Amino acid sequence: MAFLSGDRSDRSPQADRVDSSIDLYGLGRTLWRRRWTILFCLVAFPALAWFALSFVTPRYSATARILIDPREQRVVQNEIIQQGVGSDMALVDSQIEVIASETVLGRVVRDLDLVSDPEFNPELDPESGSEPASGLVDEAADKERAFSAALAHLAKALEVSRRDNTYVIDITVSQPDAVKTARLANAIAQAYVADQIAFAANSVRDVSLAIRGRLSELQLQLNEAEARVETFKREHNISQTEGQLLGERRLTDLSARQSEALARVNETAARLQVLEEGLETRGYVGATAADAGSAMGALRTRLADARQRLADLQNVLGPRHPRVTAAVQEVAQAETAIREESERLVAAARDDNRIAVDALNSIDGAMQRARDETFATNENLIKLRELEREAQSIRLVYESFLVRGQEITQQEDIAARTARVIAEAGVPVSPSFPPKVPMLLAAIVMGLFVGVLAAILQDLFAGLLGRDPRLVPTTARKGKDTVVDGLMLVTTLGTPEMVRAGALEIAQGALLRGRSAIFVDLAADAPQDDPGLAEIALGEITAFGALKADQDGSLHRLNAGRLPAQARLSREAVSNVLEAIAAEYDDVIVNIGELEAEHSLAARIAAEATRKAALVMRAEKADAQEQRMAQALSNDGVVAVFLIKASIPNLRTSLG
Repeated sequence: MAFLSGDRSDRSPQADRVDSSIDLYGLGRTLWRRRWTILFCLVAFPALAWFALSFVTPRYSATARILIDPREQRVVQNEIIQQGVGSDMALVDSQIEVIASETVLGRVVRDLDLVSDPEFNPELDPESGSEPASGLVDEAADKERAFSAALAHLAKALEVSRRDNTYVIDITVSQPDAVKTARLANAIAQAYVADQIAFAANSVRDVSLAIRGRLSELQLQLNEAEARVETFKREHNISQTEGQLLGERRLTDLSARQSEALARVNETAARLQVLEEGLETRGYVGATAADAGSAMGALRTRLADARQRLADLQNVLGPRHPRVTAAVQEVAQAETAIREESERLVAAARDDNRIAVDALNSIDGAMQRARDETFATNENLIKLRELEREAQSIRLVYESFLVRGQEITQQEDIAARTARVIAEAGVPVSPSFPPKVPMLLAAIVMGLFVGVLAAILQDLFAGLLGRDPRLVPTTARKGKDTVVDGLMLVTTLGTPEMVRAGALEIAQGALLRGRSAIFVDLAADAPQDDPGLAEIALGEITAFGALKADQDGSLHRLNAGRLPAQARLSREAVSNVLEAIAAEYDDVIVNIGELEAEHSLAARIAAEATRKAALVMRAEKADAQEQRMAQALSNDGVVAVFLIKASIPNLRTSLG
């Protein structure tokens, strides 16, 4: 069964608190005793700080502010370089490195001639201001070294930072000379702005030169490509009129002529067929619209007149009359003439049809040759189009570069600013370094801290110099620095008040070190009205009901118990309770009272179980009797014995 087992409702809130606390009263007494040490540190540290500040060269700081404009400024439609940094804060942070670069700072060194300034060039003679003679070093190397030294000094004095969530950059220069500080800060700001403008102009100029050189190459390539196109057209007889190839135009014309010739053939063939059919069936051709106004019309009129006269004469004169015979001959002659004319017309129609067919055949042959030529031309057009595409692509690139070249030419004289100075650095009135007031305040705080620490350490180790650490004066130790682990027995050859005071001081010392401690009072003069260890061992009460706590609840106390209960104790029961207490607390301080008095069973069992004991001395140093008793208590080194000196007032304070 654990020592603290049982119903926790029986335990008071103060008894449940075992956390350590600080002895403010003892700390105050320690600080008061060592007040002169603290006062010395409070005076010495600020004095040393003031003395050190008097030898530090003051430095002045001046700040110029630059605004990085993130907006894109377009001068022409297609910019060569980006005018503005956009919303990327990393690009804004990159401008900090640009400002601190050798390009910008080198411009300041040259513009302000910092090489001739002794502060920036240590090699200059401070009195004469002239460079030392160096016969062994080349003059160019001297100038380069001086320039590098001035540049390094300026970079060391410069601090560039960006304000949070803004596009404003602070350029701060720290120098011993206030006027020079402001001049340098403004010069760096102006040098940065000028560098940005020069960079933009140089970039445009470089691109312009590159484009101009490229234009010459493209123009030569374009001329060669166009020459190849024209040569190919001339060699393959490829030409165009009104946007159309001559071969295609000729083929179109032949196609139209072929249609006309075919119509003509059909027309002549139809007329020939009609005439031949008329000649075959009637012996003469019929009257057609094409015969109107021809000789056939007159012959037909003649035949009609001859037949009319023949009929008239036959009706009047009779068939044998000479005039009738003459009329018959006239009709026969007219019919013969009509037949001959019909044959002539058929022959003429046959000739017209043959001519139309020959013309159609000629046009067909011409069209076939034109088609063959067109096919050959189409094959050549594939190569021609390839050459034309090549020339066209070169022409497009050339025209694009030509336009860009014109834009860049206009851009060279227009510089769009992406940064501007929004606040010039003013001449500082007071130095920025060293910060005297903060350093003096820090020296005062440091002096107070060191003084308090020195006072505490001095009070703790005052008795360790030249003395036996077990024989510590009351004002220096009072038992609080005794090493306490587990069960410790406290006794004395003096009075009961003395040993009780020493035991309480040991317990308080354990609490100050952050350990949980309990004070078990088993002395013969201890109060025996309340239940205690005996009742716990007999099981009549739980530990929560027997334990008591100080007013602050830090130190727990346990009495021996009532006498009737002590009379019924057994060794095993007491041993079990002591083991349970030792398992619950870090330090168990047992007061057994005077060493030569009669002790209870619980005190004797505690003396047998402990390996540490404390003998409270009656004076500042142990006498011969106390030393012999300490030797006897050690049991040949088995028990560690500590000699301490306790004060009665401390006992009263802890009890009060």
